[in-house]
Amino acid sequence: MSSDVHSSGDNEQDTLENIPAEWYDAFSHSRRVRLLAILGASRTQLSVTELTTAIVENEPFDGSAEQARRDVRTSLHHNHLPRLADDGIITWDAEAGVELDAELPVDRTTLTSLLELCERENCARLLEALVHPTRLRVCSMVTDRDHPLSVETLASRLVSHDATSLSDSERATLSLYHTHLPLLADTGLLEFDPEAGVVTGHAPVPALVQ
Repeated sequence: MSSDVHSSGDNEQDTLENIPAEWYDAFSHSRRVRLLAILGASRTQLSVTELTTAIVENEPFDGSAEQARRDVRTSLHHNHLPRLADDGIITWDAEAGVELDAELPVDRTTLTSLLELCERENCARLLEALVHPTRLRVCSMVTDRDHPLSVETLASRLVSHDATSLSDSERATLSLYHTHLPLLADTGLLEFDPEAGVVTGHAPVPALVQ
């Protein structure tokens, strides 16, 4: 499998933390990440056949090449392309082809970090854990700290940074305890002690959150 698909050129796109909330879905699946990287590198309209070929060349597959192409093409038609089109990131026509609606939604460094995550064995779980506005902010806040951070302090900082849709620290604390911190801890991105109510960051972490 190749990992040489990268966007090119200088741009002023956002980091993942700063994109609109509705765009997070675009980067929560490795195939969509690779698809966007391919379109960003080509800077032109590509047919679904060309996209299928490029993805097959950049993903690991069991079974025959013919089966891989069939599976990729089906997933593009019925899942990934409609999602990206609905988000306004691509323009897609089954006959005319696929192209970015404008520039890539994120900067080159962020896209490269996402592609590196896609190469990991647990990439699906990592993308699920990290590609979320609240969990990205949590990782940024606890990374490389030399002492644990209480969940209550973390919740207060999240609310003050407007990194969560929750309107107050109490609701943010509950969300951290029951959703965000267990998921991040399960992927090994941080340590969470629910009894003590503290969070400890890990280093190194994916460059995506540094």
